[in-house]
Amino acid sequence: MTKSTGTDEERLRTASQASMHAGSAVAEGLQDIAQAWADYAQQMMQRTTEATQALVKCQNINDVLGVQAELMRGHLQAFLDQSTKLAEITNRMAARSMDAIRGSGGEEKDQASTR
Repeated sequence: MTKSTGTDEERLRTASQASMHAGSAVAEGLQDIAQAWADYAQQMMQRTTEATQALVKCQNINDVLGVQAELMRGHLQAFLDQSTKLAEITNRMAARSMDAIRGSGGEEKDQASTR
């Protein structure tokens, strides 16, 4: 009965470690996502400031429409780039979490096979 308890304790310890590693991977991913959003917001503010300065220099409605069209194109492209970046970060975060969980399962199997 004590052998079973020892095995259960090892499994619990292994699962706990896997949870901590997976949690760390998620936390790192969330930090990357927060940084990506901060960078995106800064980029949008910079683009908007530049567009505002360009609007002030416009001499006719065609110039205004050109600035507006370029601003919209830039914002759309930045949004698409941001979406791709966030998808990559999310995939990386999920993969790291799963690797941590799988790694603990592999250790448990290795420990069981050495007994």
